[in-house]
Amino acid sequence: MNFKTSILGAGLVALSVTSAAQAVELTAGHVNPPGEPANVAFSMLAGIINASGLDMTMKVYPQGQIGGEKDAIEQVIQGSLTMTTVANAHLGSFVPEASVFDIPFMFRDADKHPWAIADGPIGQEIGAKVTKKINIDVVSWWSAGMRHMFTKNKPIRTPDDIKGVKVRVMANQLYIDLFNGLGAKPTPMPYGELYQSLATGLVDAGENDQSGYRNMKFYEPAPTLSLTGHTFLYKPVLANPGHLAKLNPDQRKFFDTALTWATCFQRHMFANNFDSDIAWLKKNAGVKVYDADRMAFQKALQPVIDKYAEKYGKELVKRILDTPSDAPSRCTGL
Repeated sequence: MNFKTSILGAGLVALSVTSAAQAVELTAGHVNPPGEPANVAFSMLAGIINASGLDMTMKVYPQGQIGGEKDAIEQVIQGSLTMTTVANAHLGSFVPEASVFDIPFMFRDADKHPWAIADGPIGQEIGAKVTKKINIDVVSWWSAGMRHMFTKNKPIRTPDDIKGVKVRVMANQLYIDLFNGLGAKPTPMPYGELYQSLATGLVDAGENDQSGYRNMKFYEPAPTLSLTGHTFLYKPVLANPGHLAKLNPDQRKFFDTALTWATCFQRHMFANNFDSDIAWLKKNAGVKVYDADRMAFQKALQPVIDKYAEKYGKELVKRILDTPSDAPSRCTGL
């Protein structure tokens, strides 16, 4: 799909009918390294906006230049940053209702079911709660894929394998409860500290999607990857509504269209990178990749699943589980 050519064509049309546009400067910051799909998508979005000719610009601060993900959310709330994308678990620290998406084994796959949810009524409902509670908008939902376990040398193929293992987790109670439920020793710490913590033995393991594992080079201190797929992680794209309100109608229309194309590109890239990332890790980094008994993990985590279904609403969880994977999404037809 030629995303960039198509959106630039739309920009030329918009430019031809726009006059006296007000110059607007947008900013975006995130923690992701070069090569990671969110990093690529934000770079693409900025490139398209900067080439629009509509008197608006975007500057991106990648790889934690603006701090960690909680810092980024706070800066968007305060208005010192226009946009960010963060792990949904961090959004859940500000708006607990968003953590319903982090319940283990909530999604049937990583490339269809999540988007049927996020782009439909349920995603809109969660987005409305975010706006009401912290006055920022969820303008899109990006992918961070299924999360898996990685260790220095011990495969994690069954729940018994993880007992007593010290695992870095995000500072989110659901993730802490998840690994406590498996008998591990969850250790909350910032993402940027994980590599060194693995290298020094402060933690025994981490959990992440395969893209983050590759691009953050976690395979260097932890070359054993186990495909547990215990959760799917959204990366909500958050924006300060006051910043976006500065866009005139033509600028906003172009921005929204560009964001849709960047969103579909990011999701497409994540879904299609799984096999190539795993092949690269095996061939170039010597990573040993193991399949895990996901049914055994789901059974072991049922008390945690039940606890959070009760907390966030059994009916809501049922609606998520019952939503068909082929329901229309934002990228249908693109």
